[in-house]
Amino acid sequence: MSSIDFPLLSKYGIRFPKYAVVSSAPEAAAQSSKIGFPVAMKIVSPQALHKSDQGGVILNVGSRAEAEKAYSLLIKRFKGSQIEGVLVQKMEGKGALELIIGGKRDPQFGQLIMLGMGGIFVEIYKDVTFRVCPITREDALSMISELKSFPMLQGARGRKPISQMALANALVGVSRLLVKENPAEFDINPVMADEKECIAVDMRILR
Repeated sequence: MSSIDFPLLSKYGIRFPKYAVVSSAPEAAAQSSKIGFPVAMKIVSPQALHKSDQGGVILNVGSRAEAEKAYSLLIKRFKGSQIEGVLVQKMEGKGALELIIGGKRDPQFGQLIMLGMGGIFVEIYKDVTFRVCPITREDALSMISELKSFPMLQGARGRKPISQMALANALVGVSRLLVKENPAEFDINPVMADEKECIAVDMRILR
């Protein structure tokens, strides 16, 4: 199992921020500076599948010194766990809506794809919709319109509407990934969606 496989996303046309996985505090400082501040830093560990809830995410790291401090803090918090490194990632998606795109292998139907409201509230809202893979772009647009939160995606309460076509393209890309890679479970959470694009900020895959 791996929680970080952004090159896999790239293979299926799914965008993600600049990133590096580092294994020391000086490397964290150097890579953060190279990527460009502010950055997010996240523990990479099979024991940290819900990083936000477990203290495995530090946001808005704004300097080399802060990057070194954040690296040391994350390693300390997960002492005794199997640590693969620390992810340093460009912070993107300010003002964007957080969505989740997921999938699982069903013994009867094969690969199922899911779309819903994401971030830390995914289990609270439970606003999700499913399809059997593979899906078309038309299927993806239909999934988007089925969400209870669809008015938010359209720009309710003064928000800018998200690009439904960009989100549909991401859904079709994940559908292709699910069919070809056939993981037991998969999710991108959150997917940051705004009026221009959709960016995968974090992911989890169970082979």
